[in-house]
Parts: sequence; structure tokens; C-alpha cells
Amino acid sequence: MEWIKVYWGEKLEGHHLFLILTSLFIVLTGVSYYTGVLVLLSALVFYISFLVGKRLFYILGLEELECREVDRRGYILGLTLMTVGLLFLILDLLWAGGIPLFDPASKRFLSPLYTMLSRLLILGWAIVIATNLTLDKIRVVVYALIFSGTVMLLGYRTGVMVLLMSTLFVLYYTNRIKNRELMLLASGVFLLLLLLSLVRMKILDSGGIPLLSRMDLTMSVLDIIVHNFKGVFNGYLTYCAIYSYLGMAPGPRTVIANTLGIYGVTITPTIFGGVIGDYGILGIVPYFGILGLFMGLLSKIAQSFKGIYLGVYAVMLSYLLVGIETGILDLDVIMYFVLGFLLCIYLVIRSFIKRKKEIIQILP
Repeated sequence: MEWIKVYWGEKLEGHHLFLILTSLFIVLTGVSYYTGVLVLLSALVFYISFLVGKRLFYILGLEELECREVDRRGYILGLTLMTVGLLFLILDLLWAGGIPLFDPASKRFLSPLYTMLSRLLILGWAIVIATNLTLDKIRVVVYALIFSGTVMLLGYRTGVMVLLMSTLFVLYYTNRIKNRELMLLASGVFLLLLLLSLVRMKILDSGGIPLLSRMDLTMSVLDIIVHNFKGVFNGYLTYCAIYSYLGMAPGPRTVIANTLGIYGVTITPTIFGGVIGDYGILGIVPYFGILGLFMGLLSKIAQSFKGIYLGVYAVMLSYLLVGIETGILDLDVIMYFVLGFLLCIYLVIRSFIKRKKEIIQILP
């Protein structure tokens, strides 16, 4: 039993969670064996690449850089993003003329731009708790519940889940909660998601099993894409994810629904369906390989440097895990990944400059 104690003391990381969740999607749904194998292959490519990305941290010499756990500028940035996000959340509700949580009909009047900018509240909150280590876990959890209730007013479950999950990740990687506490709080988040699903089903007067019905639906859509529409979009879904917010293209989930002959609703293709639909089955390896490499490197950076790096990584990891079902098909989410990439490039440049200075100093 000693190995269990050793493992329980280790940190759970992004590649573990991604593989576990994708496996659950395969086991708990009626997806075909062929599609299930593709999903598992994608998760394994991500898992291995993540490990390589963590190793890349040392290859690039990033461990030699100065580690600043508390970043005052990051804290101010986080507060600013929270203020901007809260402002646009209020404007979005005013624009819709109602509160979608209690009046679902008003949800279709929400402004896509305002909704996107309101999610800055989530990123800002993650950065705040990552840069202000004086906030104890009790206060963080209470504030997180208050902010999640605020985000919930827009009627979207994804934002609520990402805010709560990113909060847990920041607490976990700043050693304010341990593995057991993480599991306990994660169970609470799961129960909240279950409750939101029950409320949504009650409002829409729909049947089925909460969560499992949604998982079955999205995996069945993935099945259809794998067997009939692999590679046919040629990057159009990614194009729509960006330009739909500018009013220049339909939303990618609308495109999926229309392709299946369904109109008036949106359908998510899962993160795997988006890749396979856009780039075909062969697109799995480069997509999840690069994604895993990048996330693995940023994971090591976040755990080493904390601060803004950890805040951004926590939000990205949360969107990645939620994206297993919803897909990464929103402009703001894509921009968060771009931001994470730029943070990695910034540190690589810092490391390069540091090494160059050291070489110049030792030269005669």
C-alpha cells in the first residue's frame, strides 16, 4: 500500500485530468468503438506531449530565472480585468433586457461581444488569487461562490464551471489546499453542475439523465463527424470561432447544427470533433501534440513562477477540461491560449538574454 501513499502525495496535473475525463466520456456514453479509439489516441498524444513540455522547461533553462511568487503588477491587472468584466456583465444584462438565468428567452438577446468581455471577470479573479497569497482558502472559496453566482446570471454553465475550477487549481498549485481537499471541493463543483443541469432540464421541460444525456448527445455528434464529415470544414470552424464575434460568420456550433440539418439551435462537436471536422483524423497528432507540449511547458512555468502565469494557466486548464465537451470554439478562449503562449515566449526570451549576458561576462 506504500505506493498509494506516495501517489496520493503527488500533484494531480493537467495531463492526468485530461486523460481521466476523456476516458469517462468513452466509458459512460454509447460512442462507437472506432470513435472511442480516436478519442483515446488524442488523449494519449496530449498526455505524452505534456510530459515532453514539462521537460522542455529545463532544456530551455527557465529554472534559472528569478522566481517572483507575488507580483504586484499582476494583482493590479487582475483587479482591473475583474472590474472590466463586471462592467460588461451588467451592460450585457441591460442589453438583453432581462436576466437569462430566470428568463431564458432573454438569453438570445445577449451581446456576443459583451458576453465575451464579461468573462474577463473569470481571468481577473484567477490572477488576483494567484498574486495575492494572503487570501486564505476560506475567503477565496466564499468570494468564488459569490462571483460564480454573478456569472450565473447570464445563463451559461461554462463560465460558472471555469471560474470555480480555476479557483481550485490556483489554490491547489499555491499549496493552500491538498489532494483530499481538492477532491472534496471538486465534488462540490460537480454537484453544482448537476444542480444547474437539473434546473436547465426543468426550465426546458426536457427528459433524460442530467449530464449523461448531454455527454451522449455531444459524443453522438462526434460519431457523425468521424464517420461522415472528417476534414470537410477545412478550418472553417476555427474561422467562425474568431469572426463570428465580428458578425462576419455564423458561430461554429451553429455551423455544426446546420450541417446535421438542425436549425434554430447550436450543437457542440466536442474538442475532438472540432479538430477532426476541420483537419481530418490526421490532424489529431499535430493538434494535440502541440497543445500538450505547450500546456506542459506552461504548467511547469505556472508552478515555478506562480503569479500571473498561474492565473492564466488555471483558466486555460479549466477551459481545456470543459472544452472536452464544449470544444475550444470561442474567441475569448482562443485569446487566453494566445496569452499563455506569449507568456511562454516572454520567459524564453528572458532566458536567452540572461544566458547571452553570462557568456559576454566570461569572455576575455
